[in-house]
Amino acid sequence: MDDDNEARVFTPFNTLRAKIGNKPGPNLDQIVANAEAALDDMKVEFEVWIRDDLQALRDALTALRETTAADPAILARIKTLSHEIKGQGATYGYPLLTIVGDLLHGFIECDPEVAAKHLSLLDAHVDFMTLVLAQEIRDEGDARVRKILAALVEAANKAHTG
Repeated sequence: MDDDNEARVFTPFNTLRAKIGNKPGPNLDQIVANAEAALDDMKVEFEVWIRDDLQALRDALTALRETTAADPAILARIKTLSHEIKGQGATYGYPLLTIVGDLLHGFIECDPEVAAKHLSLLDAHVDFMTLVLAQEIRDEGDARVRKILAALVEAANKAHTG
């Protein structure tokens, strides 16, 4: 075979390997353990955050009552707070807060003006979330909890369908 027709294989120098060396990768078990420990540390803070969010919801509902028309900014604030509770609840051991936060968020998102006309239903969501936190109700295992959830859903459906 002619030298000009031979294939040549070039192995480029691995500059990344030279920069990091032959160190082993991170230990996945340790990463997970560290993340879980950090989450446990934050659970204490969560109860402060959630109480602040619930108070902010009550304050927003009070402000909404004081307006003559459905204030879009206040409704957006209530929707945002309920979305935050929805996102944080299950993460910090309160999946029921996630469910109720989702119900409140969905009720407002479906039609904010209808939601603004049913302040007592908005109050019921916030009151139930407050009860869930105060009594440390984690899930919907209790029949009374399921009944309350069903009543919230039914009331929201009636409000939207007239």
